Amino acid sequence: MKIIIGSIIGILTLLMSSKTYSKDNHYVLIKKIENIEIREYKKLIYVSYTPENIKDRDNSFRNVASYIFGGNQNEKKIAMTSPVVIKIHNKNEMAFIMPKGYTIKNLPKANNKKLSIYEEASNIKASISYSGYSNSQKEELYIKELKEKLKKHNIKHNNDFELLVYNSPYQFFNRKNEIVVSINNNENMQKTNENIKSIHLGGGCFWCVEAVFEDVIGVQNVKSGYAGGKIKNPAYKEVARGLTEHAEVCEIIYNNQEITLEDILKIFFLTHDPTTLNRQGNDIGKHYRSIILYSSDKDRKRIKNYMLEINRDLFNYKIVTELKKLDTFYIAEEYHQNYYKENSLAPYCKAVISPKMEKARKELSKYYKVD
Repeated sequence: MKIIIGSIIGILTLLMSSKTYSKDNHYVLIKKIENIEIREYKKLIYVSYTPENIKDRDNSFRNVASYIFGGNQNEKKIAMTSPVVIKIHNKNEMAFIMPKGYTIKNLPKANNKKLSIYEEASNIKASISYSGYSNSQKEELYIKELKEKLKKHNIKHNNDFELLVYNSPYQFFNRKNEIVVSINNNENMQKTNENIKSIHLGGGCFWCVEAVFEDVIGVQNVKSGYAGGKIKNPAYKEVARGLTEHAEVCEIIYNNQEITLEDILKIFFLTHDPTTLNRQGNDIGKHYRSIILYSSDKDRKRIKNYMLEINRDLFNYKIVTELKKLDTFYIAEEYHQNYYKENSLAPYCKAVISPKMEKARKELSKYYKVD
């Protein structure tokens, strides 16, 4: 199935000017197997349109977009989330995921009777990603590869393949796509899932924090984003100008059977300066503050105890790191993700991140995977 530019160009201006784009995170990464990800998707609510035939596919985006831009019985605008979902297994049904906070009961009814509104229970899915515009040939290629990888690792799937299109329609180049499929949640996967934990850390520019943690043994995934501020769905320009009070932070997903929370904190405190208020080196501003965001009281106690010890033993009671309960983590724009690995020759990376990485790998070598 090919997403045709002509089918969305008429509403592109409206979409880009509306500021309704939401960066909700819809899943938790369980583990990586080669180039595929195993994820637990949270319960999702969809508004969708199933095209009547091949020619009707081009109308899918327009039909669903009309709903979120007020074409509903309450005439209410609803934030558009990413990705857009194309259910290949169901006649290329196009579905928009509704933002957090909505339920089946409080969503307005659609004026268009051809739209469906329904809830999908939480489930486990496997995902493989690729870039550029998607088409049937690419989808068949990556479906085949995903099938082969799952078979290789003895993971059964439900043959309900979906295409996820990110950044649409905002980004015409280097678009990210994924093919996902539901897999059986066997006992081994359940045990693995119980060991997966998360912590959100800010220690200056999130490019640095991401680079420090993404190759740490036991760390499953690192995402750059924003947290600790006052507005919903902040954008990078707003955060950088100090308009939102958010900090640049990274979501660290890790397996606590391979690395402890205390080890994560040790790496964090030894790879940035927690004694400088609202700055790291030449990066100055509240969004560069040192901050730890916890999700549970149990974690808060462990973090507080660790901070007291390291503050006394290594930092002469000068730590200014903020400890705060996590409200919402907003994933940053796609170009911020995996930044160092994809831009290692950029001036900032060469001058700031590379020396930091060399020092971290030397002084904390036991925590890093061997290249």
